[in-house]
Amino acid sequence: MKEIYKKTSKVSFIGGIGAAIFGILFYFFGYEDFATNGDILGYAVIFALISIGAGFYFKNAYEKLSNDRSSPRESGVNLQSLNELIFQRVPSFLPKVYNVDANGEPVFKIEPSADKVSKWLTFFELFEKGFIIPVHYAISDMDGQLIATFTIKDNLKRSELTLMKPDGTRIGTYIQHLPKSALKNRGVLYHEDGSVWRELEAKNMAGDIDVKDEEGRMTASYRFGVFPHAMKPAFQSTAHHEHMQLGIHISDDEKLAYAMIFFLWLK
Repeated sequence: MKEIYKKTSKVSFIGGIGAAIFGILFYFFGYEDFATNGDILGYAVIFALISIGAGFYFKNAYEKLSNDRSSPRESGVNLQSLNELIFQRVPSFLPKVYNVDANGEPVFKIEPSADKVSKWLTFFELFEKGFIIPVHYAISDMDGQLIATFTIKDNLKRSELTLMKPDGTRIGTYIQHLPKSALKNRGVLYHEDGSVWRELEAKNMAGDIDVKDEEGRMTASYRFGVFPHAMKPAFQSTAHHEHMQLGIHISDDEKLAYAMIFFLWLK
């Protein structure tokens, strides 16, 4: 979480200073009187104050965690020991999400594939989910070592996500028909051979879901607003955290599939 707080602080300061400069320039070169266009100046001042205040807030959060002398995580990702997903969006030009552990340390990241032209489309929120034009994302460790990739396609009727290994071998496909999932998420995860892997259906509009295997064991579970690590220092500076519990018995490929689906649902 340290890097996330650090980047959030920088973005907040930049936004606040930019708004302050705009307000000053507007006051001298565009301001007429409060009744005519004073609202523009007021919005600029309010935005500047809020952004700069947020910058100091997250700077303080970053410094608190920087003073923590606990040993850092080892590099690389051990998918076998991964039993939960905690997604945190990182302030950046293009969409980027970190999955962090229970102590707020980054485990892996999801971001647009660097070798695909479509990554620049993800700057626009409309295209982040592959609207009309497929977009490609990479799942990699914090050193940039590729773990898997996935592609999102949205043709207005359904969303199709294809998960692949680094060598391009298909792992599985998730299909979510948009009319059927308008009120709550539902879809089917398929193996690479087309056979049904898991059927997923949220319990309500909030997205609460339990996914079970053929033997009735829980493979993934999500509860809106429930976060078991809320009292840990790394997470106390922000109020909302997305958390999905994973079954300890499921395969590495299935964990990656849930990371892909979770990424789609939380966008």
